[in-house]
Amino acid sequence: MAKTNVAFFINDITSSGGTERVTCMISNMLQETGDYNIVIISLNECGGNIKFPLNSRVQTTKINETPKSGIYRFPTVCTRLARLVRRYKIDVLIDVDGILDLYSVPVKLLTRVKFVSWEHFNFHQNPDVPYRKLSRQLAGMFSSAIVTLTDQDRQLYEENLKVRRARILTIPNPMSIHEPTVYDSGSKTIVSAGRLTYQKGFDMLVDVAAAVLPQHPDWTWLVLGEGEDHDKITELTHAKGLDAQLKFPGRTSHLNTYFEKAAFFVMTSRFEGLPMVLLEAKAAQLPLVSFDCETGPREIIENGVNGFVIPCFDTASMIEHIDKLIDSPSLRKEFSANSSLGNSKFSPDSIRDQWIELLRTIIK
Repeated sequence: MAKTNVAFFINDITSSGGTERVTCMISNMLQETGDYNIVIISLNECGGNIKFPLNSRVQTTKINETPKSGIYRFPTVCTRLARLVRRYKIDVLIDVDGILDLYSVPVKLLTRVKFVSWEHFNFHQNPDVPYRKLSRQLAGMFSSAIVTLTDQDRQLYEENLKVRRARILTIPNPMSIHEPTVYDSGSKTIVSAGRLTYQKGFDMLVDVAAAVLPQHPDWTWLVLGEGEDHDKITELTHAKGLDAQLKFPGRTSHLNTYFEKAAFFVMTSRFEGLPMVLLEAKAAQLPLVSFDCETGPREIIENGVNGFVIPCFDTASMIEHIDKLIDSPSLRKEFSANSSLGNSKFSPDSIRDQWIELLRTIIK
């Protein structure tokens, strides 16, 4: 039986975010079945080496030899993408981020390739680029399927697309599987992680920490990550006198070593797709606290069972619930014991099988 040729089209596979990580994970899982030839096509490559494990049989290529951007390059990018689709005899092109559908629509018309719009932002967000509103409507008309990360986002697509020929379905990101560890209910370390950007709401985290940490001088809060707001956030931390307790160790490729020593995980994002770091903390059996932002936290956290979902962006409520966890080792232990509830929804095998079924349906 002939293998299916699948390409993941991404902005930059050498970046270090959750989108790149999950693209490598899905590529590996499909390649390892033996039924697919997987290619990852980057628009640009700016980050040197790929940061996450990638099967040696997965091929990678890029459209721009040197990083370039700008709408004036639209014809060039479409031409080069069509050339790569033909070279690798791609059956299904998967756009990792819906904005890339702007290129895939004309390439579909040129090559007849089928394409999937794999959306990593929620429908209400248009980070940085106003063309997202257009790309989403085009995906509804021309793609074979739109894959959202959450049921909440799938409903937003169903309600807001003006023309809907594409199938719309939810396939979550997979959760990493870790060896079971013993939860440290005596830990006095809070952990947060993510790029230091406006989206992640670390400015609000500093405000919360300023109310929480001085009341608990034996506790430490670690914020793992790097980003353009680093100086702004650390200056705010210094201004509030939190340097001794609120710390920024930088980006790590070993999140789990921090999770193993943590009491609980806090997320203050303004918006998400499906936050991988929250899934990682869940897999590490940590109690979770997060704002109920669009989209994802309410599909990972069962409020009052394995953590707290806080109304957006109610910092007073966030402070109250963090204090509650700090003051109750028994509650932290209870939430940790419940952390595996609902994990099957995010298991790698389940996610792989859903992608295989989608590809089978498209090819048929």
